[in-house]
Amino acid sequence: MRKRLHLVAFPLAGITLIASWLIFFLFPPVDFHRVLFILGNVCVAFGVLLIVLAISTLRSRGDSSQGAEFTATSRVVRTGIYSIVRHPLYLGWLFMYPAVMILSLHWLVWVLGFIGMGCMVLIVIEGETQLLEKFGSDYRAYMQEVPRFNLLLGLWRNMRS
Repeated sequence: MRKRLHLVAFPLAGITLIASWLIFFLFPPVDFHRVLFILGNVCVAFGVLLIVLAISTLRSRGDSSQGAEFTATSRVVRTGIYSIVRHPLYLGWLFMYPAVMILSLHWLVWVLGFIGMGCMVLIVIEGETQLLEKFGSDYRAYMQEVPRFNLLLGLWRNMRS
C-alpha cells in the first residue's frame, strides 16, 4: 500500500507544480503586490539554491557508483547542506509551491499547491522509511542529529557543534 501511495504521490507532486506555474503564466495577476512579488521570487531563488546545493553535495559526497543516479548514494551524506536539513532537495521543491501561490494568488493554484505539498511530505516520509531500511542505525543516528526540514534549527545545531 505504501509503495503504491509513493508511486502516485511523486507524479502528482510534479503535475501539481507544473500546473500551478502554467496557471500563473496563463492567468497572471492583474496587479502584482510589490511585497508579494519579492517574497515569491525569494522563495523561488531559495528553492533553486537548495536543489542545486543538494544535487551537488550528493554528487560530490555520496559515493555513487559510476553512471548511477546522483541519489543512489552508498553512504549517509552528513556534510554541506545535509548537515543542516535531511531533505534539502525536497525542501527546495516545497519552496516552489508557496512561491507560485504567493505570486499567483489564484484559488486553483492554492488548491494545487496544498495537494502538491501534501504529496511532497508523503514522499519524504516514504523516503525516510527506505533510507532506514538501506542504512539502518547510521541513518537513525543522522535523523537524531539533523532536522527533516527545519532550516533554523539545523543552522542553530550546526553553529553550536
